[in-house]
Amino acid sequence: MRSPEAGRSAEPGRSAEAGVLPRIYVGARRRWVVGLAALGVGQGALGAVGAWALTQLRPGSTWPIVVAILSIVATAVAIGGLRIEERIVAERLGQDYVRELRRELVESELTPGSSTHLGITVARTTNDLASVRNWVSQGVGPLAAGIPLIAGSAVGLTVLDPYLGIGFLLPLGLLAAVMVPWARTAYLKSRRLRRARGRMATRIADTVGASEGIIAARGAGRELDHIDSASADVVDRAVDRSATVGALRAGGTVAALLATLAVAAVGVVRGLDPAVTVAAMAMAGLASTPIVDLGRIVEYRQTFLAARAVLVPALADAARRRAEHERASSAAASADRPDGADEPGRVYVVVPGLVPAEGPLNAAAGARIRLTGDDPDAPLRLMRRIVGLDLAPSGTTDEIWVAGQNLRGVAPADGRELVGLATRGTVFERGTLRRALRYRRPDLDDATADEVFAAVGLDADRFADGPRTVLRAGGEPLTVDERARLALARAIYGEPPLLLVADLDRDLDEEGRDRLAGILAAYPGVVLFAGPDGLAEALGAREVRLAAEPVPVTPDGRVPDDDE
Repeated sequence: MRSPEAGRSAEPGRSAEAGVLPRIYVGARRRWVVGLAALGVGQGALGAVGAWALTQLRPGSTWPIVVAILSIVATAVAIGGLRIEERIVAERLGQDYVRELRRELVESELTPGSSTHLGITVARTTNDLASVRNWVSQGVGPLAAGIPLIAGSAVGLTVLDPYLGIGFLLPLGLLAAVMVPWARTAYLKSRRLRRARGRMATRIADTVGASEGIIAARGAGRELDHIDSASADVVDRAVDRSATVGALRAGGTVAALLATLAVAAVGVVRGLDPAVTVAAMAMAGLASTPIVDLGRIVEYRQTFLAARAVLVPALADAARRRAEHERASSAAASADRPDGADEPGRVYVVVPGLVPAEGPLNAAAGARIRLTGDDPDAPLRLMRRIVGLDLAPSGTTDEIWVAGQNLRGVAPADGRELVGLATRGTVFERGTLRRALRYRRPDLDDATADEVFAAVGLDADRFADGPRTVLRAGGEPLTVDERARLALARAIYGEPPLLLVADLDRDLDEEGRDRLAGILAAYPGVVLFAGPDGLAEALGAREVRLAAEPVPVTPDGRVPDDDE
């Protein structure tokens, strides 16, 4: 049996090497980069035309003055139009690249085994991706258009007079020499600033997450002081970095000014025709814009490198976890079906570290099994392993058969029909109340959804928008009791053969607990649950004691995210 993950083709732009950022020059982005280079060449050509038109303003020219002036104005307007198009294409390039990278980062958080702090995730998908976008759209883009323009101007000046070309290029050489040490300093300061922002982001995320306890303990002032301290560190590092960034940008401005002045000086010293000197200065002036941008481009490059130093390991870790997940899924998908596991409705579970192979959890349809153990978290850990939230330890394989099907070998669309999970404190994705219910089984109709809402006692009509009420922040505006009812409704929606319920009674009111007992008692499939003695007695459940050996979420013992 083949794993659904096997044979998945790589997405466009994704490097085959784990953890490397997506390639820029690929797919549609290849056309945009070539287009930017063409725009640079076009600006250079128009600049040459404008410069030549300037030479026709001298006495004795075959061109009428009006035609020469109109030509100069037309080339200037055309260059302006190309600059606008350059900015649009560069922004499209940057946004498309960041969209792909953002998807990879979010995918890494949706891969089993992730332990990244929420604050770090927010920082990566905002500050770090902004740094990446700035480099691609305002670094790579201007370089692709600017290099042909600068090179074309240098060639044109050299054609007019070789010394004009030398005078134009000399300040650029000096700029390149001084930017090497400045760029290294900018990178180190960008790294320090990024770490400070990461620490501040985690501090803010932790504070907001614990806001109720902080308010109850009258500790808002103390937490604000901690945030002020983290913010002050960010301010200090940002100001320190600004001196180097200012030097980089000033270097580009000075080089552009010196290049134009050098061309003018060469024209005067060599006694060139004034019209030629003016034309040469016009060509140098046209190239001054990308030269000025060089300092900013170097700044964006160093900020990007600082972000890349964090993003690459994060993507590498995600690639490792995906590979481990695919390996485990492939190994489990190829397992032979145990005797009797093909019986309709039967559930067969072997989870190393929790349910040993010598004593598998084997239950027929209608079974009610209470999970217990010396470790109170063991039942939830088992359920997480069953649905694939946690990975099996390295070298072991989970075997989970539901209604004759290998849960690790079926397609995701089929797998979600086999298992329903309801746990205490469930956090819901953003969307409507009806979507939250139907998330596992969007193929079922609205009538079925209404029946399930009624079965769990969730009154959607108490909201102005009814089932179309949008859930935010993990489940607002639902109460704790209503969230628990919604979690149960989603788990039983479509009556999957295996139902997992973990301590849901703790979030329900008395009427909700009675409904929970009634639903579990009448449920047609196998029910594995963790709950109180009273619920177990009401269901006549048999008890299965799980092993107490803790199983790490990541099989390689990886240190949790330390980018704080």
